[in-house]
Amino acid sequence: MKPACKSCTQEYEHDAGSIRPLKKQIMLRMKIIKNISGILLALVAMTTFYSCSEEVEYTPAEKLDSEQVYFPTSNSSTINLSSVEQSFQIAIMRGKTGDAVTVPLTVTAESGLYGIPNSVTFAQGESTGVITITYDPDAVGFDNYTTIKLSIGSEGYTSPYGLAEYTINVGIPAPWKSLGKGIFIEDFVSALFGVNNIPYQVEIQENQLTPGFFRLVNPFGAAYPYNDPGDWDESKDWYFEIHAEDPTAVYINVQDLGFDWGYGMMRGGSLAGYYIARGQTLEDVKAAGYTGTYKNGVITFPADVLLFAMAAYNNGGLYTANGNGAFTVAMPGVVLADYSLEVAYAGKYTDAKDNIAGVLAEILEAGADVESVRLAVVEGADVAAAAEGIADGSIKAVEVAAKATTVNIPFATAPVAGRYTIVAVAYAGGEAQAVASAEFKYTPPTSETWTARSTGDYVYSLFFTDANDNPVTDPDLTLYQSDADPNRWKIEHWGYDVDFIFTYNVATGEVLVADQEIGYVHPSYGAVMVDDMVDYTGGTNYGKSYYADGVFHFAVIYYVSAGNFGYGEETFTITGAASVTAKTSTLRSGSQKSVTKSSVLRKQFVRNTYLGTPLR
Repeated sequence: MKPACKSCTQEYEHDAGSIRPLKKQIMLRMKIIKNISGILLALVAMTTFYSCSEEVEYTPAEKLDSEQVYFPTSNSSTINLSSVEQSFQIAIMRGKTGDAVTVPLTVTAESGLYGIPNSVTFAQGESTGVITITYDPDAVGFDNYTTIKLSIGSEGYTSPYGLAEYTINVGIPAPWKSLGKGIFIEDFVSALFGVNNIPYQVEIQENQLTPGFFRLVNPFGAAYPYNDPGDWDESKDWYFEIHAEDPTAVYINVQDLGFDWGYGMMRGGSLAGYYIARGQTLEDVKAAGYTGTYKNGVITFPADVLLFAMAAYNNGGLYTANGNGAFTVAMPGVVLADYSLEVAYAGKYTDAKDNIAGVLAEILEAGADVESVRLAVVEGADVAAAAEGIADGSIKAVEVAAKATTVNIPFATAPVAGRYTIVAVAYAGGEAQAVASAEFKYTPPTSETWTARSTGDYVYSLFFTDANDNPVTDPDLTLYQSDADPNRWKIEHWGYDVDFIFTYNVATGEVLVADQEIGYVHPSYGAVMVDDMVDYTGGTNYGKSYYADGVFHFAVIYYVSAGNFGYGEETFTITGAASVTAKTSTLRSGSQKSVTKSSVLRKQFVRNTYLGTPLR
């Protein structure tokens, strides 16, 4: 059914819904029209008769004696200049083409970047004159548009039939060409906020003067999956520039990203860009392993060579990013293969003589296109060097099928106390495609002796909780002091029946929890660790551990390589003298929380990699 015509409805309402009265109205209107037609015919006849009897007086247009100078409407309102030229021309017309003449111009400009003549000269017999405006491309710069207004200097030269004024915007457009939309996987924010690396589309442009110099258009604006309205600056376009002029040595200068989640303006870049800005050469940073690659239309970087900062967090200090090695820019038309890889530390294993022989690694994820994975455990945290060693064979690795889950990795040499890293390299087509890593702290078994000092109750509130997420009290645990180091203490049968190690200075009351395993291996994330917040973050922004009035206050975080389960304060309250009664843990696996990796909690700062001291 078609919509009703409102005017038609009103007409039927006025006629009380009757068709007959409406017919009468139509007939009446026809009579009126006939009468009007008769009157018009009479007027026409009178006009004809009058025209035959007297002449109509005609007034011709005024004859113009001026030069009739004007700006043609064909002139553009915006002129894009060349960065390799130094002048451009504007045409001005005249209607009178007699003698040569010079006509004054009035010039109004917003800047002094342009040399503009104050007159235009017409050659004898010519209707077109041209003025040449000069400029210095270096002084003008890119995307710096200026408004220029030109006017005919005297009314004696103008024409009533043309434009006496002409306003233009002039500037040199940035020499960027849009390549279309490609795929971007960032590993700046995701590495520090514990969220997944989601591929999404962004526009990619290439500099026409410098091939290989790319920029992403608003990559952290509305397109960014974790942004909410108001998180990003909409007042202008934000570009993320990447230097891939040398495809074997890609770098990113540290730059503002245009969004803020409450920690100040986000910034991102690479170690290579950071050090180049401080005087090092591209060859220097390439040799140091800080650069990325541009291969087959895809830009990638090794793990931990990108940088990220938040202006209001820790004085804007720069921290290493790309901890997952996931940063990727795929040019338009490139189809990304799934070489994703994630690995976790799952504990240690022993040989037949009960000596620690190696570590257990959990392959948490291997992409559909991964054919095999090579894994090794190395001392320290130089993931890039370890991955290169695995690739060239200088570091002995264990190779397993991509579908493997738990892998035994032997120590290459007898381990010593310190930080170690499990490094995993995904292979496909005989080539290394992706790198993943997981750090852990190794403490060798010792013959250290301890003396029981007191007993107390430990209150768990962050990881070990009841079914309703309420704190759990573990009573009558024994506190020991090391016989070798009076500042070294432990709570026995803590957590999953392990020793909870920490340092406590009796004189100052200062406490620092050691970075250690809690005795539980998560089925999805590997061995769960606990660490002091001061050691974990490198500062006291999240509190610190201490002892006062018979209570130890532990500022700790429970974490795995993928994120954390929670952080805050737990307590151990001294209740009496040391007990010789045997005590074992009563905690069970059913009380574990899930790891914080959800995008819902993305704006709660969750550090996924060891930050250490930030760059300045």
